[in-house]
Amino acid sequence: MRIKITSDSTCDLSRELIEKYEIEVLPLAVNIGDKACRDGVNAMPDDIYAHVSAGGDLPSTAAINPAEYGEFFGRYASEYDAVIHFNISAEFSSCYQNARIAAEDFDNVYVVDSRNLSTGQGLLVLRAAELARQGMDGAAIAEQMRADAGKVDASFILDQLEYLKKGGRCS
Repeated sequence: MRIKITSDSTCDLSRELIEKYEIEVLPLAVNIGDKACRDGVNAMPDDIYAHVSAGGDLPSTAAINPAEYGEFFGRYASEYDAVIHFNISAEFSSCYQNARIAAEDFDNVYVVDSRNLSTGQGLLVLRAAELARQGMDGAAIAEQMRADAGKVDASFILDQLEYLKKGGRCS
């Protein structure tokens, strides 16, 4: 069974892992000042840090729209038995809802709300890729990942509060 694992760019996986597991990543839109960019394509963390350090506002992101998801899923749905797509938590973005809308046009596309972001989401993506390599079918992988999403607990430590302050998250 041929299974394609895909994710939005918030999974923050390294290029090496993406290549090793043949994962396709759909980048979110990032607006840095008046420049429209794509996460991981022409908007890298260092670009964001440099922009803010130079006095710029925090960049904003935009959810991927259903039409773009539909085009993305269409590239793989006819070539693979199943496509399993992971999104940043539905609590943080409308990406999951938009992906679900687009997936309605395909019988073999399964959308998983990671209920996480960054490495929490990345762990689920990698586990799904491993299960696909072991021969599990697409529906079973998606079901397992939805169950596992609630078990992932990702944390991070801040070395400064500057970005939280700029983003209005703290005074």
